Amino acid sequence: MRRYGRFPVLLVFLALGAAAVLAGSFFAWKAALDAKPTVLERWALYVENLEPGQKLVVLSSRQRYVASKEFAAKVLAIVRVKASVELSAWADVFYFVDASDPSLWTIAWNQKTRALSISAPEPGCLPPAVRTDTIEISAKGANLVTNTVFKLKEEAARMKDELSADLALRARATLSDATVRAGIREGLAGIGRSFCVAALGTEPREVFVKLPGD
Repeated sequence: MRRYGRFPVLLVFLALGAAAVLAGSFFAWKAALDAKPTVLERWALYVENLEPGQKLVVLSSRQRYVASKEFAAKVLAIVRVKASVELSAWADVFYFVDASDPSLWTIAWNQKTRALSISAPEPGCLPPAVRTDTIEISAKGANLVTNTVFKLKEEAARMKDELSADLALRARATLSDATVRAGIREGLAGIGRSFCVAALGTEPREVFVKLPGD
């Protein structure tokens, strides 16, 4: 009887051992799951590798701007010309979204529908890169000789940084333009698609982008 009485005890030890193994496996799986980066963390890492400066450029546009009267008057004063002129130039404008603070973003990935949703902070724009070779001078109520026009263009080109700062006000005003905001959303959607392929290993079916005020 003693011989056969050992089996229940042995079964208890085996059951306890199996339970311990299962518990260990569960906690190991949970720890691995907890250690797995979230979609937002993966997005932040992807963006950091994509653009170390943390300004995620999402749209570039070439636009024609007219300088302010103050800038035109300053150029006239330097060249010492009394006239009313309009100074215009083409500039490249780059729109960006700040990616330095992940808490300002909301990234959601639906595995079942393969849909990515991105809520981004308010976009901004870099100072316009003025193309000095496109500077044009048109006089109003005065006939300027070619030589004088050339001097005005030359001086305006020399003041490129100041001209860029002058045009930056007009560039920032375009941030409320519906077409520009649509272009920004499209740019973010393209980056989102690349992110899904690179970080999640799948091509998204849909990418939804939302900006503040949408």
